[in-house]
Amino acid sequence: MWGRFLSSRWCIPVAALVGMLLIAPATNMGLMGDDYLHRSLLIGQSANPQPGSLFGLFTFADGNLIANQSLIDSGRLVWWASDNLRIAFWRPLAELSQWLDYQLWPDSPVWMHVHNLLLYGLMILLVGRLFSELDTDKQQSGMATMLFAGNMLHVFAVAWLASRNQMLCGLLLILTLLAYHRWRSGQSPLYGYLAGLFLILGLFSAEASVQTAGYLLAYALFLEPNKPLWIRLKALLPFAVIVLAWKAMHGHLGYGSFGSPGYVDPTSNLGQFGISLVLRLPALMLAQWFGVSSVMFEQLDRATQAIYAGAAAIALLALTYAVYRVGGFKSAIARFYATGSVLALAPACAGYPFDRLTINSDIGASGLLSVMILMAWHQRQTLRGWVMGSAKNLILLIGAIHLFIFPIVKLGSSAIMKTLVVSGEAQAALAIPNADPNQTQHFLLMNLPSAEGIYYIPLVRQYHGMSNPTSMHALGPNNQAMTMTRLDDVSLRLSVPTGFRGTIARDTRLQPFKVGDTARMGDITVLVEDITADKTPKTVSFRLPDSADNAHWYFFAWKEEGLYRIQAPAIGKSVDIASYDIGKAALNALNSKKN
Repeated sequence: MWGRFLSSRWCIPVAALVGMLLIAPATNMGLMGDDYLHRSLLIGQSANPQPGSLFGLFTFADGNLIANQSLIDSGRLVWWASDNLRIAFWRPLAELSQWLDYQLWPDSPVWMHVHNLLLYGLMILLVGRLFSELDTDKQQSGMATMLFAGNMLHVFAVAWLASRNQMLCGLLLILTLLAYHRWRSGQSPLYGYLAGLFLILGLFSAEASVQTAGYLLAYALFLEPNKPLWIRLKALLPFAVIVLAWKAMHGHLGYGSFGSPGYVDPTSNLGQFGISLVLRLPALMLAQWFGVSSVMFEQLDRATQAIYAGAAAIALLALTYAVYRVGGFKSAIARFYATGSVLALAPACAGYPFDRLTINSDIGASGLLSVMILMAWHQRQTLRGWVMGSAKNLILLIGAIHLFIFPIVKLGSSAIMKTLVVSGEAQAALAIPNADPNQTQHFLLMNLPSAEGIYYIPLVRQYHGMSNPTSMHALGPNNQAMTMTRLDDVSLRLSVPTGFRGTIARDTRLQPFKVGDTARMGDITVLVEDITADKTPKTVSFRLPDSADNAHWYFFAWKEEGLYRIQAPAIGKSVDIASYDIGKAALNALNSKKN
């Protein structure tokens, strides 16, 4: 019965419906992070003109010294960020899609989420169509579609409005592959032109569309075996030209990344991208295949990341060996899926790991897993002995995780998305007290749950009707233990044994700090007095424009019980600020908000 359903014409639409229903509870989660920035730009509260961009939705720092200093002065960028920080993405079609939301339903985030959900349903329908055209085994293509639809790693990609570009990119990637397949299968040459057009549109939706190249190369290697290799590669040349021309224009307009350890542009820092690839690819693939989330990977120190990546690689090699032993790679379609999936995931390693980044790579992974499961199941009686039996059991275990555990977790994750957003905002942005608009007030935040989140905090508070102070700056990094010492009437020293770190902070491997470095946050001057072994600030002094005892200076710190205000210590005295568990603090903030 199950086999007949997988082979039936109902399988793909049912998979799309199931995939949408599993994420439907997240449609009430509202705005989060980048969404507040996008809203302010799209309703005209602020402007961010960028070359080639409609609204500048995806330019967070453009690498300009003056513009970055302005961000630091305003408090939106932490003082230990790079002067040359560039995090700028060229996504005009994604911008247009989100602009449409604010034309149709500007005050209804729910309908914006429904828009995302419908795009995801369409993506599942198209990926099902792709599987059915590439694979003559209808059970395999049907199961691949169901596996993709039930994948729990897709929740954040669909539920977060700012991630709309990922679905647009995914849709156009699939359309490119469909058109390319039809062209190379001898259908109308028009499909070749359509494939090129879809690739161009995809690149204007998100940089992740370069992942299409991985699938096209895998197609040429494994799905056209009766044609000479040079003929197969020749067919890829127009698509390579499209990607190279797009990248040249992308760089010419000033888009890309620089100065952040979280984002690594391969074209400007190939060596560092190679290191990121070695570390991040196993972490993302471990999430993709075994369900071990990669979300905290970037918070680990480099040595721990290497150990994590090594352990992940061993687990992935064991799975690869199991597939090999049961004969999974004898199938050309399986080799296409495996190669395309890995090649498509590699570009995602340019950004810090997020499970949602696997969504396009999951097309190939779902196809490969379907082949693996059905092959192991059909041979379950003959795969005996320690080696073959272990290989079969590992594959069937992974299959059970994806078929049964992933959909349940997907539904559960969707159901708690609003809770996570509310707890995060209650813990940080909304925990900070209302400012008096009739008074000059300067808020200095010692150990925010996410110091770099201060980029959004004023926008979040504004959206929720709260008043922002005259200025608001993060003095110290995320939830770390630190000591504040009063040096004189206007000077404070902050000592952080673990260093001032962050994923969007300065990449000290490219731009190391040194003792004596200075920075400026508006009227506050910063002096680096001591650094860690890896050239990160460790002890820093801040010179205020007037006495730290003046009433307009407000010092805030966090602990697990929530936000609390501290007073500047007396001259020569210190105050210790303890580290805290962000998870417990968020839970406390949520419970407090409910009460």
